[in-house]
Amino acid sequence: MEEPLPLEPLFPDRSSGQPLAEQLTRRLRDAIENGALPAGTKVLGSRQLAKRLGLGRNTVALAFEQLSAEGYLESKRGSGTVVAEARFERPRRAPISTAGRPPQADRIASLRAHFDDATGRGALRPGMPALSMFPWKSWNRCVRHAAELEGNLGYGPASGLRVLREAIAQHVRQFRGIAADPEQIVVVEGAQAAMHLAAIVLARSGDTIAIEDPCYALARAAFGAAALRLHPVRVDRDGIRSGELPKQARFAFLTPTHQFPLGGTLPLVRRLEVLAWAEQRDAYVLEDDYDSEFTSRVRPLPALQSLDRNERVVYIGSFSKTLAPGLRIGYAIAPPHLASAFRTGRASTSLGTSIALQAALAQFVKTGAFARHLRRMNAAYEERRSALVHALQPLARRGFEIGPMQVGLHVALTSKQPFADRAVASSLEGQRLVALSSLCLKRSDCFGFVLGFTNGTSEEIARAAGALAGEVAGAPPGK
Repeated sequence: MEEPLPLEPLFPDRSSGQPLAEQLTRRLRDAIENGALPAGTKVLGSRQLAKRLGLGRNTVALAFEQLSAEGYLESKRGSGTVVAEARFERPRRAPISTAGRPPQADRIASLRAHFDDATGRGALRPGMPALSMFPWKSWNRCVRHAAELEGNLGYGPASGLRVLREAIAQHVRQFRGIAADPEQIVVVEGAQAAMHLAAIVLARSGDTIAIEDPCYALARAAFGAAALRLHPVRVDRDGIRSGELPKQARFAFLTPTHQFPLGGTLPLVRRLEVLAWAEQRDAYVLEDDYDSEFTSRVRPLPALQSLDRNERVVYIGSFSKTLAPGLRIGYAIAPPHLASAFRTGRASTSLGTSIALQAALAQFVKTGAFARHLRRMNAAYEERRSALVHALQPLARRGFEIGPMQVGLHVALTSKQPFADRAVASSLEGQRLVALSSLCLKRSDCFGFVLGFTNGTSEEIARAAGALAGEVAGAPPGK
């Protein structure tokens, strides 16, 4: 008899645990349905096929019997076993219209635009640290130390390893003036996860929250996913206008140390007004302190949380900007009376990040390697910041304004005159910038770009900024 198809697809997987007869039945059925064994094809006899596949004859006979019962095979006198004349085709999956999706699925899908708005590419991309300067040597020592510890392959506390929470408490006390007990700290997979956690603990679907305008696009996505109503509050050169916070809101999301995207630092008087608003309205403040470890000459104001005497501030920190986003480790510091709710909320959504990775990071912080890395990066970023600002001077002379730059890892380049910043953002060769107008909720008077200075060398940053200056000169007016 002729061999109708290569036998490889029919060989059983002896390690799968599935009975061999069932495997052969399924594989022959698939071959018939997909046309590899057309109707009328004569198949090998049970004895010959068993020998070729290394199976018992009874195994093959059982498969033939089952497929004959299902109508896939039939026995013809004088011809042996053949594929039945009936055509067997897999039923095609009918496309499901998006109109049939649940309403919440459409709402979540629409948030994709915010991720596109927040994503840059090239030397001027904001939010990406200099990964080429990652401290591999000291980090690998900490990884080896963590690998020698027992218990790093099991489940750990959903809120994070105690040793890491202690290290984070030490770090924020030293750098941000925050006195927090490790029990208040919940380790998460970065600032985005902390926002989601805060949303489920502090608010219900449909509740109103105050958010800066313009704002961090991924915060907008996080709170939109939680079905919260966003109340935009205007931002000026000094940060959010605290006197315009709404009367009714479950919490306000702020970036007070380095406003994203415009770059302002919220002055003390406004900080106190924000805290008074939260106390009077029985609301909370979600403080995203995403890049305050990096400063230019002056030390930043202590965190807003350090001024809180009424347990109204939830603090968010992350190692994505200070070390590497691929570590996926951040943290939330909850007020004492909310700590247990945050720990339980965390356990309900995730049982935690890698225990071994947490142990390595704890060692990295405790030994002082993290502080040394921050000092090294500050010096490198200061040089790159200067290169960017120098390259932007031609635009500054044409009416553009360079925003505050004493803190953080990005600079806002703004224009009082409308122009097509979104079009320019995607037109530079090898670059994709973040346009300011795409980060606005309600206002329509923001035009310009959020420019990072950490994702390239000083020379690469200068070249990219020069190309931007040339492109903006020919940009059409309007959005």
